[in-house]
Amino acid sequence: MKAFILTFTFILLSVLAFSQSLEESWQAEQNYRQTGMMVLGGWAVANIASGLVLRSNTTGVDSRFYEMNAIWNGVNLAIAGFGYFTAVKLGTDGSAFKLYQEQMGIDKTLLFNAGLDLGYIAAGAWMMERSKNVSKDPDLWKGYGKSIMLQGAFLFAFDVAMVLIHKKVVIGEQMILSFNAALGGAGAVLQF
Repeated sequence: MKAFILTFTFILLSVLAFSQSLEESWQAEQNYRQTGMMVLGGWAVANIASGLVLRSNTTGVDSRFYEMNAIWNGVNLAIAGFGYFTAVKLGTDGSAFKLYQEQMGIDKTLLFNAGLDLGYIAAGAWMMERSKNVSKDPDLWKGYGKSIMLQGAFLFAFDVAMVLIHKKVVIGEQMILSFNAALGGAGAVLQF
C-alpha cells in the first residue's frame, strides 16, 4: 500500500504533459471561479432590485414572495462578492498538486451546497403547505415558501452546472497527468 501511495504521489507531482501550461491552468481555474461568482452576483442583484420594486407594487402572497427574493439575495450577493475576491486572490502560480486540491475542494463544496439546495426546496414546499393551516399571516408562509423554492431551484441548477462545467471545461483537458517509467518506457495516464 505504501508503494502505491508513493507511486501515485510521484505520478501526481511528476506532471510531464499538460495540454496547457500550469500557469494557464491556474488562470483557467481563476476565470472559472470569477465567472461563476459574477453569475451568482448578477442573479442576486436582479432579484434584489426586482424584489424591492415589485414588493411595493403588490400585496399578499406576491408581496411576501418578492420580499423574500430581496432578502435571500442579499446573502447571495455577499457570498458572490466574497467568492469573487477569493478567486482574485487565488493567483496563477502554484504546484499542480495544489491546483488539484483546490479544484477538488471547490467541487466538494458545490456538491455539498447542491444537497443544501434540495433542503431549501423541501423547506419552501413545507412552508407553502403550512400556510394552509396557519391563521396568522398565511401570505407570509406561502410567499416566503414560493421564494425559497425558487431560490433553492436556481442554486441547485447553478451548483450542478458549475461542477459539470468545471469537470468538462476547466479540469477536463488540463489535468491529464502522465508518467513514463525510466525502465522499458512503460507509461501510465491518469485522467480526471
